[in-house]
Amino acid sequence: MTTWIWAIGRLCGVSVSAGLRASMTLLILGVLSREGWGFHAAPGFGWLESSEAIAVLVVLTILEIAFDKVPSLDRLSARLTAPWRLTAGAIAGGASMPHSAPGLAVGLAGGAALALLGLCAKRLWRPRSTTGTMTLPLLSLVEDLVAFAAAVLSATLPPIGYAVGVWTGWFVLRLRRRRVAKYQGLRVLSR
Repeated sequence: MTTWIWAIGRLCGVSVSAGLRASMTLLILGVLSREGWGFHAAPGFGWLESSEAIAVLVVLTILEIAFDKVPSLDRLSARLTAPWRLTAGAIAGGASMPHSAPGLAVGLAGGAALALLGLCAKRLWRPRSTTGTMTLPLLSLVEDLVAFAAAVLSATLPPIGYAVGVWTGWFVLRLRRRRVAKYQGLRVLSR
């Protein structure tokens, strides 16, 4: 029972992180698993540790981070990479649940759902338009640091994954309420 509690905590943190930075999260899991630094990929996900997978994930991470910093490509990049982020969340969730078929099912489904939560947080946090040229690159840098910290800490210290998941859920609810209140006020004025 205790192993399920730890695994679900790890699942929460790495899957939310994959919703922010998919390739970086998988790269971190692959490196941690390969080096034996507090995380071991579930059976069937050993390919994350291979040199080829790590090399591909390094290139994808660099591209993902670079394209996210370009304001003119921000919206297009977010829409095009959404399926990849959900898939990476499912992969990260599956790799963090070492309990054969039931663990794999929980990991894949929960990982994709929590990656969607991370993706919603990113989408709600970013402004729809901005006049400053440094706003989006700075927000993107904060996302990079949060995703890195969430992935490393959740993979090595699973209880932190629960905190990451709860905080992200609270953050999404708060931003949605603020956005609804903002636009609801506009609807009242238009009548």
